[in-house]
Amino acid sequence: MADVEIFNKRISSLIKLAKNNDKFTLLPFLDEASEEILLSELKKEKVVYSAFGGIIDAERKRYYIGDMCDDFKIRIYKIIYNKKYYTINHRNVLGSLMGIGIKRECIGDIVIDDNKDVFFAVTDEISEFIENDFNYVGNIKISIVEYFDEVKNEIKYAVKDYFLSSMRIDLVVSDGFGIPRNEAKDMVLDGLVKVNQIDVLKPDHKVDLNDEISVRHKGRLKIMEIGGLSKSGKQHLKIGRRI
Repeated sequence: MADVEIFNKRISSLIKLAKNNDKFTLLPFLDEASEEILLSELKKEKVVYSAFGGIIDAERKRYYIGDMCDDFKIRIYKIIYNKKYYTINHRNVLGSLMGIGIKRECIGDIVIDDNKDVFFAVTDEISEFIENDFNYVGNIKISIVEYFDEVKNEIKYAVKDYFLSSMRIDLVVSDGFGIPRNEAKDMVLDGLVKVNQIDVLKPDHKVDLNDEISVRHKGRLKIMEIGGLSKSGKQHLKIGRRI
C-alpha cells in the first residue's frame, strides 16, 4: 500500500509540473497497476501524453507526460543461445536481468516466439551495462544483439479444466500451480500474489472471469472460463497457465 501511495504522489507532482510549467517527463516501464493509476490521473487532469513499449502489444510501457514523443529511449535485444540443447523461459530471463542489478522498472516485455527466439526491451539508459554484463540466463551462456525489426508480444496460455469447491484465490493458486493449499495460502498472506497487478492479501479473495493472477517465482494464471457446477457442487473453471 505504501508503494502505491508513493507512486500516486509522484504522479500527481509530475502532472502538476506538466500542466503549470511545461515540464516534460519520460517515465520508466510501468506495470498494469501503475499504468491504471497514471491514466486515471492523466485523463482527470486532461494532460497530453504518449506511450510505447518498444514491442507491439507490449504489456509494460513507458509514458511521456506533457507532450507527444517519438523517442521513448527503448532498446530491443535478442538473446543468442543454443536452442538445440537449452530452453529459456520468461522467468529465467527476468530473474537473470534482475540478478545483475537491473531494476524491474528498467525492463519492458520479454517475448519468446514459436521458434524459441527470445527478445526483451530495456530502457536506453542501461543499454551499455546490459551489453557488457548480461552473459548468462541461469547457467546458460548467452550473448545479445540489438534487434531492429518488429517484435510482437503474443501471450499464450496452456488451458486446463478444474473443479474447485470455491473461487477463493488460495484454491485457484493451489490447483493452478499444483502446490499444497497451505503453501498457496501462505504465499497470499506473504504478499506474493497479485490479481490484475493489485496485491491480494486475503486467501478468501474471490477471483472472477478474465482475472489474471501473478504469483512471484511461479508465473501467471488467468481465469479463461467459468462453467457450471458439477453433481458434487464443485465449480468448473478453465484456467490458463501462462507459457
